Amino acid sequence: MKKTIVLTAGFLLAFFFHNSANAQSSNFSDVKGVNLVNAGIGLGTYGLSGTGGLPIVASFEHGFTKNISAGIETSLIQKTYSAYWKYSYLLIGARGSYHFSEALNLSNPNLDVYGGAGLLYRHYSVKTKGSVIDDEPGYDWQASGSDMTIDLHVGARYLFSEHVGGFAELGYGISPLKLGVSLKF
Repeated sequence: MKKTIVLTAGFLLAFFFHNSANAQSSNFSDVKGVNLVNAGIGLGTYGLSGTGGLPIVASFEHGFTKNISAGIETSLIQKTYSAYWKYSYLLIGARGSYHFSEALNLSNPNLDVYGGAGLLYRHYSVKTKGSVIDDEPGYDWQASGSDMTIDLHVGARYLFSEHVGGFAELGYGISPLKLGVSLKF
């Protein structure tokens, strides 16, 4: 399964790199035809994810107009407490962003300031094993649930080279602050 996911992700990245050869240069005043990828970690957690663990975050957006991009995002937290408890929290869904570089009249072409919203599916699960609850030997317990939630974000990315930079996002989703690497192609 992991091989399939890695191969699929590699194929999609190669496809988007190939198809965006004529995309805009590193100027963020026009994101039409540009692909943007963020991958990093979340600092702090919200809601059900507040049990600890380090959120892993990733998003992909494609520029559909001069100032609007849309795509997908996913986030995951997994935490194991001793040998008895395991907690998982997954968010996946769609998101869109408005890029403010032109509206703010930013003179630095490597800086992208954006904000947006999304709709996310979230799923959590908690599992225990052993004699954790009521000292019953061999007692295994698990619970899971899912629902829909919103993602609100405001962020900035800065390109250090033509295709690679860093990003920071504030918002509501899995974490109040996300930091990491940003790719533009």
